[in-house]
Amino acid sequence: MSTIDRGWHGSWSAVRAPQSSLITTHGVGRSGIMKAPARSSGRPGTGLRAGTGYPRGVMAGIQDRLVPLLLLVAVLGTAGLYLDAEHRIAGRWGFSLDDSWIYATMARNLATGRGFAFNPGEPVAGATGPLYTFVLALFDLLFHEIVWSAKLFGLACLLGASIAIHRAVRTLVPERPGVALVAGCLLGTAPALVWGALSGMEISFYLLLVCLGIEAHARGRHALATLYWSAGVWVRPDGLFLVALALALGPPRELWKRALIAAPILLGFFAFNHVIGGHWVPQTVAAKAHFGVQLGTRTLNLFREWGALWGIPYRSMDDLEEPVLLLALLGIGAASLARRRPLLALYAIGFPIALSLFQEHSGSHKRYILYVIPFGITLAAVGLGVVSDRLGPSLGRRALVMVGAICIAWQLVYARREAEIHGWNVQNINEMQCALGAFARGITRPGDRIGANDIGGIGYYSERPVVDLMGLITPPEPFPRMLGRYKPELLIIFVDWFHDYALWDPDSRGFVFLDPDSTHKYMIVGAVELRHNTICSKDQMLVFRRLAVDAPAPERLLMEVR
Repeated sequence: MSTIDRGWHGSWSAVRAPQSSLITTHGVGRSGIMKAPARSSGRPGTGLRAGTGYPRGVMAGIQDRLVPLLLLVAVLGTAGLYLDAEHRIAGRWGFSLDDSWIYATMARNLATGRGFAFNPGEPVAGATGPLYTFVLALFDLLFHEIVWSAKLFGLACLLGASIAIHRAVRTLVPERPGVALVAGCLLGTAPALVWGALSGMEISFYLLLVCLGIEAHARGRHALATLYWSAGVWVRPDGLFLVALALALGPPRELWKRALIAAPILLGFFAFNHVIGGHWVPQTVAAKAHFGVQLGTRTLNLFREWGALWGIPYRSMDDLEEPVLLLALLGIGAASLARRRPLLALYAIGFPIALSLFQEHSGSHKRYILYVIPFGITLAAVGLGVVSDRLGPSLGRRALVMVGAICIAWQLVYARREAEIHGWNVQNINEMQCALGAFARGITRPGDRIGANDIGGIGYYSERPVVDLMGLITPPEPFPRMLGRYKPELLIIFVDWFHDYALWDPDSRGFVFLDPDSTHKYMIVGAVELRHNTICSKDQMLVFRRLAVDAPAPERLLMEVR
């Protein structure tokens, strides 16, 4: 009779095997019998790690405590590429999406007692993630600063998500701790997720809640997973799909518990939006989402964009964000967990299909479907564990190191290119929307309204009430009716979007817009044109000022940037 030590996760207590059993080294033999660990340099039966004098369980504990530090280095190292490019190209810190400034504006108003509103005193459910708005408002209240607060919070969430995925994979593949480390590093260095962490959007906050739920789900704590995922709906309303899967696929005998957890959180979310904005969901969602079953267009397009995340491009502009090898491992992992944890695969593959019922595309940087990445990485890690086991101890370890190195190196190479794009994105938003917002503040008086089709940076830097011509925070109406109702002092717009209402004025050699009653006109007083546009819908944005219909044209532009 012999005592067997458990390698990486503590020691086996009084595990006895018949002397006639097949005992090999470390793991499970082909016959299904537990293998004994490799011989240590200590006394027989002591379970000491060779060359250390420490028990194997102690060494495993030390290694586990080092994982957060390793993941911190991975996250900050990759983020450094993006921050360096942002500083070098943009010249000043900012956000790579104009929508981030919508959050910043609403957070500032909330922190200064002006309500949950984009325009002070005008409550509106104009933020996709109400909970994220409250978080940013807290930062603004404490630090009177929003850009670095949002970036650091995003990076902290990405680090927490990486640690959660490491723990989830450690639970699902306990005999391969290296697989869990690879999974955590892959998530922490994923270019799309690092961009999301620095974008100022709700992406990383929701990612953290998703990954905490994945960890709880992997451990069989389905009620806790439902709690995390239900809270996530306050950050991303499309999280309802994940909550539905949690309710439907968890243990039937605990359905009442999961429903009891989810119901008040979801009802509170719907009630909040209805009270604030008159809709059951945020107004930004109501304006952009349109239900429809279009398998040949919407669904196919979103599924193709999903494939591009995993190395299968279908357009010349698509990049191989991950090696297709990861997709193959994802399939193996999905098959392996089909009975134990079907939710992981159903979300990873089914979410773009569900989203296609309401959206035509995945948004800039595929930001609407980025949340499949932690599910895909988890499944791929399980698949890598399966392949490693099939190859045997020695060859399996080599395969693990090789695959992990290839995938992480692939991401880092891709991240360098994406960092440059991020830098130009920030430069574009700073030089167009933010600069025009500051310009508008200088030529208007407090209380003057500004009509705009991009409201984030313009609203934040102008500190003036904004009429949203696209209907995200303002009830949508035809363009002429908005001019007649709100009489904005300025229009800051992409002229191409409103060309049906634009008139050419030969005297000023520029475009003119008229009020519905033709008593006032809007004439150009400023312009910005981007030389290298990577994110804005148009290269040129113009500023028009409201004048009496018989007023002479301005002699010169008050602002012109090229």
